[in-house]
Amino acid sequence: MKSPNMSRRNYSRVAAADAASDEGHQWIPFVVKRLGTVLLAAFCGASFTFAVETVTVCVQHNDGKTEQTLQKLEKVGDNIYRLKIPIKAISRDVSCIDVLYDDATARKGEDGYFVMGDGRLGTFRLDKGRIEERRNPMPLFGMKNSKGAFVGIVKGLKYEFSTIVEAKNGEYRIWPRFLIKEMAFVPYEDIVIDFHHFDGDKANYCSMARAYRDYQLARSEVVPLRERVKGNPQLAYTADAMFIRVKHGIKVNKDKIEHQTRENEPPVTVFHTFDDFMRIMKELKELGVEKAEMCSVGWNSGGFDGRFPQLFPVEEKFGGEAKMREAIALAHRLGYQIVCHVCNTDFYTVADRYNEGDIAKRADGSLHKHGVLAGGRAYFPCFKCVYERHIDGDYKHMADMGLKGTHHIDVTSCIVPYPCHDPKHPCNRQQTADYMNAIGEKARKVFGGFGSEGPCDHVARTLDYALYVTAYPKWVGRDTPMMDRIVPLWQIVYHGIILSNPFYATIDYPFERATPKKNIQPYQALNDARTRRLKVAEFGGRPTFYFIDYKNLKPIKQAYDEYQPIKYLQYEFMDYHGSIGDNVFVTRYSDGSEVVTNYSDKDFSCKGRVIKPMDYQLFKPGAR
Repeated sequence: MKSPNMSRRNYSRVAAADAASDEGHQWIPFVVKRLGTVLLAAFCGASFTFAVETVTVCVQHNDGKTEQTLQKLEKVGDNIYRLKIPIKAISRDVSCIDVLYDDATARKGEDGYFVMGDGRLGTFRLDKGRIEERRNPMPLFGMKNSKGAFVGIVKGLKYEFSTIVEAKNGEYRIWPRFLIKEMAFVPYEDIVIDFHHFDGDKANYCSMARAYRDYQLARSEVVPLRERVKGNPQLAYTADAMFIRVKHGIKVNKDKIEHQTRENEPPVTVFHTFDDFMRIMKELKELGVEKAEMCSVGWNSGGFDGRFPQLFPVEEKFGGEAKMREAIALAHRLGYQIVCHVCNTDFYTVADRYNEGDIAKRADGSLHKHGVLAGGRAYFPCFKCVYERHIDGDYKHMADMGLKGTHHIDVTSCIVPYPCHDPKHPCNRQQTADYMNAIGEKARKVFGGFGSEGPCDHVARTLDYALYVTAYPKWVGRDTPMMDRIVPLWQIVYHGIILSNPFYATIDYPFERATPKKNIQPYQALNDARTRRLKVAEFGGRPTFYFIDYKNLKPIKQAYDEYQPIKYLQYEFMDYHGSIGDNVFVTRYSDGSEVVTNYSDKDFSCKGRVIKPMDYQLFKPGAR
């Protein structure tokens, strides 16, 4: 089997980097070897114009020695300046590289905010605090301050940095830290960051996001949804329909059995059989839900997360393959699209086709493992092995059963791509991302689309749907007092390109939930159904259902009815989002449509209409 096309990246540069390091290259200074007192003072007191032309590069070596250099940036466009650190300048004794941009600072009380690639926004109100985030769903960071606004877009080694926000004595700074030692591989491409500046009414996070969207579109990394649906009826259906996931069952591994066998693995607890699945679909149709994309979750051998990478035989406790085929056929007769859920990142030793040679290796040669889940100890596989050994046969079998639509692969878009250090199949993070995309391309070809769990955009070029964009407060780094709120930064970049549901908490948004007593989980973060409803509208979400018991389906029908007049917006870019009143927000789209959401306890007047408290209204282009 051929490997995926890697022509998008010139991997000969990896070999070149090896050769350069082997020749003993040290860190190459860009302007000066060491900053003298006069030069450093001049830099720190620089004017706005000077600041956008220079950056301080701080290098920490493995022996603890640090080195600062001042690098002049290259002007590459109107108000766009580029930092480039070539791979030959990054020696093997480098631990990390900080890039300190003079405009990326502010003082407590200053008007403005910082934003991170996961949508977190914080204003300048604290004396001290720190965020260090390794998971960057988008490779960007930005700040608005008294001088204007900027966004830094990391274009080289974009999987190898953390975003750091720090406040000390009321002084704020945001910067990227490139984790060179952590890579273990030699650098496989130059560090490249483009800094875009915005002034006046363009100095906001919307401009930052649009700059990144323009970059992604211009290089054809992504293609608008309205173009991708042409000739693809499955994706067009996905864009037109809500997503309804039904979990069949799981092994409840309460004893945390790490290495399961067929003798000691826990029994499968059944939630919904395939007969139940068919009942749910029939009732939805009887209620008047004319279109729905159904997803069979945990259908595979051993149930949810049961025996991956093994999928077949279909779990008999749910009815086996014959019943699953019957359910698929019923969905087709009802006019529903139907797909299934799989996972490529959790391999369990209980699987018939478990092979230790498939598992990704850490730099020290150990197996790359994570938690003990339903199937036991989960191991991260090398994605080269996943692509070459497991995809074709599985996809052929699933397609033969009649599954068609936006095929759901768990986890892939929820993590930073990880490396594999096995000498038989080494992959750096970029190569892992390429194999993940190659799998996404196969899913599109076989089923019509590729959906996954989260927003990490290493798979943006093949992703069609994100189950949730953020799982705040638990799964977006750490909850921190430095953060004020989540803004739709991701949606401004990708709405009209990738379908999405905004929050983990907005899954099942119309259904009431018990008030948690403590330890709020992501699903419970927005506990009021009215707030969840507004968040779906404000963030341009695709209604999604998953964790309910599917006994009362009327709220799904209510969501379906409410979605019909607004779903056309899935094809439009989100161009602007901002506050237009106390707890009132406007979301503006590329066709001129606006959605105004009123979270306040008072009526809000807009364009001759009154928007009631905890309600929203759609204003179509030209509407008064």
